[in-house]
Amino acid sequence: MNITKRIPGFRSGKWWKILIASGFYLLVVLMISAILFPPAPTLALDKIDLTNKTSVSISGKTYGDKEVYLLENNQQIQLVKADSKGKFYFPINDLKDGNYTYTVQVCKSEKKDKCRTENILLVVDQTPPAKPAIVLPTNLPNDSEEEITIKGVTEPNAKVIAQISQGGTSQEAYANDKGEFEVKTGLVLGANTISVKAIDNADNESETITSAINFNPTKYKAKVARVVDGDTIKLETGEVVRYIGIDTPETVHPNKPVQCYGKEASDKNKELVEGKEIKLEKDVSETDKYDRLLRYVWLGDMLVNEYLVREGYAQSSSYPPDVKYQNKFIEAQRLAREENKGLWGDICEVVISPTPKTNQTQTTILNTPTTSTQTQQTTQPISGSFTCNCSKTCAQMSSCEEAQYQLDVCGCKARDADKDGIACDSDCQ
Repeated sequence: MNITKRIPGFRSGKWWKILIASGFYLLVVLMISAILFPPAPTLALDKIDLTNKTSVSISGKTYGDKEVYLLENNQQIQLVKADSKGKFYFPINDLKDGNYTYTVQVCKSEKKDKCRTENILLVVDQTPPAKPAIVLPTNLPNDSEEEITIKGVTEPNAKVIAQISQGGTSQEAYANDKGEFEVKTGLVLGANTISVKAIDNADNESETITSAINFNPTKYKAKVARVVDGDTIKLETGEVVRYIGIDTPETVHPNKPVQCYGKEASDKNKELVEGKEIKLEKDVSETDKYDRLLRYVWLGDMLVNEYLVREGYAQSSSYPPDVKYQNKFIEAQRLAREENKGLWGDICEVVISPTPKTNQTQTTILNTPTTSTQTQQTTQPISGSFTCNCSKTCAQMSSCEEAQYQLDVCGCKARDADKDGIACDSDCQ
C-alpha cells in the first residue's frame, strides 16, 4: 500500500493538492531546522572614510540583543550588546596617524559557535598638506567684473580655497594628480588680501599663504545715490562724479542762475541713472580741482555722456588728457545740432566766445528761452565740428573758434606763443 496516500493532502491523488501539501510540509521542515540548527547571525558594518580624527566609532547592524565583539590582532578588546533593532557601536579613542585593522564578530551563542566576522580598515591621516605655492597674474583686468586666475602647487588631489579680503568671496578648486591647480576669482576695488589654503581628503588644512593686490580697474560698478545736475552725480559711497567730456547748463551753481535747458538736462539724468547700478570708467585724470571723480558713465551698453550730448541735453567739452571718447562726443553734438535737438533747438540762445587771459572758451547759455521776436545767436559751438590737428597754422584755421579749439581741447600750444590763453593773437584779438 502506498504510504503517501495516508498523508493529508496526498490522499486525493489530485496533482494540485499534492503540490500545495508539498510546499506546506517543506516550510515546516525549514522552520524546525532553523530552530534546531540556527545559522550564524547576519552582520553588516558601516563604512568609515579616511579621517583625521582621534576618535571614531565602528558601527553596524546584526540581530537584536546579540553580543558583538571587537578584536584587534585576534585579541578581544571590546564587547557590546546590540540594541533591540540590532544596532551597535564601538568607540575608538586616542588614534594617531596610521592604519588600523579591526575584526567585528557576532556569534549564535555565548559559546561562540556559528560566528560571523567582518574586517574593517581604519585609516587615520593627521598630517596637514604643505602650504600652497601660488603665482599671481602680472596684468590685472581693466574691468571689475573680469576675474583673475591664481595658479599654484600643493598636495595632489587636495581641495584649494582662495578667499579675497576679510569676509569677502571665496572660490574653490581641486589640485590634479601633480598637485597643480588654478583658482578663478574676482577682486574688490582697492586693496585685496588673497588667502589660499589646501585641504586634503582627510580634512587636514595647510598653512594659509597670503598675498596682497591693489586693484584699480578703469571700469567698475557703482550705485547712484542721487543726481546733482545734468552732468554730476553722487554715489552711495559719498563720492561725487563729474561726467567727462560734456557740459550741461547749470542748475545748482552757487554763483550762477539756473540756465536754459538745465532743468531738462538734470531731469533726464535722473531718469537715466538715479538709484541705479552703473559702471564708471576712468580715463587719465582721477579727480578735478573740486575733488570730484572724473568718469565716463555707462548704463548697460549705453554711454550716458554721449547720450546726453546726442539728445541735446549737453555740449561736448573735452579737455586733455581725458579725451578717449572725444570724437564720439563731437559727432554726437554735430548730429544734435543738425536735428535741432534740445538746447540746439529754438528754446535757448547759445553764445560761445574766447575768454581773454584763460586757456578755456566761454560757453554762455542765456537764461531766458528765445521767442519769436528774438534773434537766436548760432555761433558755432567750439567742440562741435573741429578735429584736432596741431600741424595747422593760424593762417590755415577756418575761424578763431577753431584756433581756440586747437589750443584748449587739443593742447596745441604753438597756437599761443605769448602764453596768454588766446590762440592766434594777431588774427583773433
